[in-house]
Amino acid sequence: MEVHHHSHHPKKWKEYITEFIMLFAAVTLGFFAENYREHQIEKNREIQFLENIHLDLEQDLKEIEFITGFNNEKKLINDSLVMEYQNKGYQTNLPRFYYLLKNGIIRKFFDHSSSGFTQIKNAGGLRLIEDKSIIQKIIAIENTILLIDGVQESMDQNLLMLREQLNNLLDPVTNNEMNNNQTSMNISDPYKLLRRFQYPTNPNPLSTSDYKEIGKVVNYYSAPIYSSRIINFYLSQLKKQEEVLNEEILKKFGNKFQK
Repeated sequence: MEVHHHSHHPKKWKEYITEFIMLFAAVTLGFFAENYREHQIEKNREIQFLENIHLDLEQDLKEIEFITGFNNEKKLINDSLVMEYQNKGYQTNLPRFYYLLKNGIIRKFFDHSSSGFTQIKNAGGLRLIEDKSIIQKIIAIENTILLIDGVQESMDQNLLMLREQLNNLLDPVTNNEMNNNQTSMNISDPYKLLRRFQYPTNPNPLSTSDYKEIGKVVNYYSAPIYSSRIINFYLSQLKKQEEVLNEEILKKFGNKFQK
């Protein structure tokens, strides 16, 4: 029986080179495709984060307007209180004096909208944002907010001391009546918010009628008012910073945001 042997011709070196080039090209293209896909994912995340920051800025700018107005109104309340004290209104116009004392301790702090900023931090920091100009502006805004938070914390401590002094001065029956008759605390108008305690109908005398003792309590109102002036100064800076950043984000990425 005759056996036929198949002959195998050795490949030419050009064929090996061709196969190597094709394999190398396939691996390289796959590598670039994967890199491109990851880059697109990162880019989409960047756009999403910037859109969230844009929404934070929009909310902040509304909050800045409200708190600035609130602090300005609070100064007017304090000025009226000092004038009533000077004229001994605690003797001649006791309902108004109670009214000013109670409304003067109402507080409302700037509450930074930070969901977008927090998302960036939790996702790995500002490395997700490629635009250095935007990064610098975000850092500047966060530094200004830290200054505001510091002043507000100090102001809160002053208000706590004021409340202790006020509790010793006010008659408990009249104080309770005013607490029960106050209007809703969910007020979007700074003027109305700072006047939510109503005039008492028939107030009892304060715990003391001594001019100097009452003056000590009135003096406690001055520290929070001074703090509110500093806060308004920083808020004006923050407003400018956030308006510039918001405009830049919208100009560079606004057409990619979800409608």
